Amino acid sequence: MPALAFVALCVAWGGTWVAIRLGVTEAPPLWLAASRFIVAGVIILVIARFLGGLRWVERRDWGRLVLMSLGAISVCFGLIFWGGQYVDAGLTAIIVQGFVPIGLFFFGVLLARERVLTRQYVGLGLGLAGVCLLLVSQATVSAEPRGLLGMVMIIVGTLVYDWAAVYGKPIFERYPAAFVSGMENLIGGLLLLPFSLLFEFGELRSGGWMLSGTALGSWLYLVFVGSVVGFTAYTYLLGTWGASRTSAYAFATPVIAVAAGWWLAGERLTWDQGVAIVIIFCAVAFVTVRDPGASKGTKGSAADPAAERSRG
Repeated sequence: MPALAFVALCVAWGGTWVAIRLGVTEAPPLWLAASRFIVAGVIILVIARFLGGLRWVERRDWGRLVLMSLGAISVCFGLIFWGGQYVDAGLTAIIVQGFVPIGLFFFGVLLARERVLTRQYVGLGLGLAGVCLLLVSQATVSAEPRGLLGMVMIIVGTLVYDWAAVYGKPIFERYPAAFVSGMENLIGGLLLLPFSLLFEFGELRSGGWMLSGTALGSWLYLVFVGSVVGFTAYTYLLGTWGASRTSAYAFATPVIAVAAGWWLAGERLTWDQGVAIVIIFCAVAFVTVRDPGASKGTKGSAADPAAERSRG
């Protein structure tokens, strides 16, 4: 069962990037993101209710929960879905999965004053070099300026997510993970919805995209496979395998996204993008591999379930 759950997790979250890419070519991106997270949040809260983890948020925690949801869902995925109109699914997955651990480490140091090793500084430098190479590559191969802007928005969205993950960690320490994830998805989707109505009103009013099978299929995949199946498998694996072993999905999902993008959307990676990808994942290794003498409670690590709850 754990092995099957791990495969389901990797396939579910690896496929979300292609679903986003295909969906935003037909439907308004902010609406697709907002409606996906609202519905997914409700479903996850129902699951939390049956798991006995449904609680009421204490007054002191509402501000942190809302701000965390705004950063991790509304801003992060609003920017990722918008950028996904112009950036290939595989490349998006690589940027996001590469920058989650790097950004978590950076904000963990910035906000929590963690001990920093020399090799971790090397990792941050490598990560920055990899991103610069990706940006140069995108600017070279894309005749559409929005391709470069889309990549920048995806990077910014991922970094905002990392900040929100570190900022919101006390919430996950006080409440069940399923409950917080459901609330975060629901609140983040509701906060993003007004921006869709403001900036995408013309597209929403025309309604032509509603007849698209691609848009509907993408939305259904994102809600039921990406959110429900992926979250359920992830939560199960956390209890069975633990966070460190489960976090290996972060290396499998970009590969699945690249393969699915090639198969379903005809995407290709250039050689310089491949070099940048290798640099970024080397940076991840430098940042996340722990010192053998360090304690197991390092904050903001890539294996921290509070930091990884919304990926995919």
